[in-house]
Amino acid sequence: MFLGLNSKLFGLNFVWQKFPYERIIVVSQGRFSEDLFRIKTPESCIRWILESVLKFKTIAAIREDSDKIEWFWDGFLVPLLDIINRIKNSIKGIPIQSFLFVFFGIFCNITEVGAEENTFRFYNLSRLKEILEKGELKVAGDAAYEPFYIINAKEGYPGFDYELGKAYADFLGVKYKFVSYQEFNEFADAIKKKEADIALSGISNNLERSKKVKFSRAYLVATPAALIRKSALPPPPEGNIITTQNFRSVLDLADVNGVTFAVRSFSNRHEYLLKKFKNNRIFTYRDTLAAWEAVKNGTANCLVADSFYIKGLLLKDKSISSNFRPLLEVVQREDISAAFPYGDIMFIRNFEFFLEELERSGILRELEDKYFNKSDWVPETPIHREAFR
Repeated sequence: MFLGLNSKLFGLNFVWQKFPYERIIVVSQGRFSEDLFRIKTPESCIRWILESVLKFKTIAAIREDSDKIEWFWDGFLVPLLDIINRIKNSIKGIPIQSFLFVFFGIFCNITEVGAEENTFRFYNLSRLKEILEKGELKVAGDAAYEPFYIINAKEGYPGFDYELGKAYADFLGVKYKFVSYQEFNEFADAIKKKEADIALSGISNNLERSKKVKFSRAYLVATPAALIRKSALPPPPEGNIITTQNFRSVLDLADVNGVTFAVRSFSNRHEYLLKKFKNNRIFTYRDTLAAWEAVKNGTANCLVADSFYIKGLLLKDKSISSNFRPLLEVVQREDISAAFPYGDIMFIRNFEFFLEELERSGILRELEDKYFNKSDWVPETPIHREAFR
């Protein structure tokens, strides 16, 4: 005779069919009734015990207060360990070595099956499955955010994030498709609507942005950096007394009067300026390119952007350093990450494994050197964003 057991654990219903006893266990508050069951087969009993333990273990793993919980068993409050011990003691005539051998053998089998089931479940729910089935990876980014993407690019120099996205598509064995957007909110909406699968565009992650997308671990680490007009800095002192005031980071401008900033609105750099330069005038713009144009036109005298963007400007136009001083020293860590569909663990882990391989092989470092330490990528004829709108 096989009976079904229907148990409720913290609102989750579990049903075990083919209960391996001739009669059901009768329980009351805190203790068992008389022995009212006989074991049909020891091995099936052990399997049932282990399956039960694993299900309880799953619940415990997601509860921080699991050590304080009185476990529910078929509607009654019964200590789980008492159940295990009671059933184990009912298995007569099995040597302890044999019991342990079967116990661990079945445990390993159940664990492997459970892991396989979870893997397939996550895969079936992942965007990664759709990408592999349709054979195309759509990557969102800002086409004018140099040197992450380069308009009118030289052959072999499409941009850092372009190459990263293309390499990931090759890793997956699918076609690469670039879709251009300008702002983070556009990236997030495109991913949500499946107009893009991921976003790679020198994106700095933060808590507010993480409400809309899921970020990978950082593949570049930047800092708020600046280009300040040299005329806005105090002149060196005259006379025989030699003193020097070094300007190496954005924070070194805290005591300089008359500094006005241009920055991309709602970026990490914008938040940084609001915290550290409350008394300074801050002009905000839709993108960093517009902020840089404002500084060149005299609306502000200091551009604040991520350090990689500043490096890109200096490599692209070496004459900038004659009128502007770069401030590149670290003041705050900024993680540049890829944006993914919210909650897609399988997709993110796959990409992060790909990143680990690029780091291990030195390819990621070579890419960084190619675009942020050398100027070979600089286009011969610069083209403005407006031409591509």
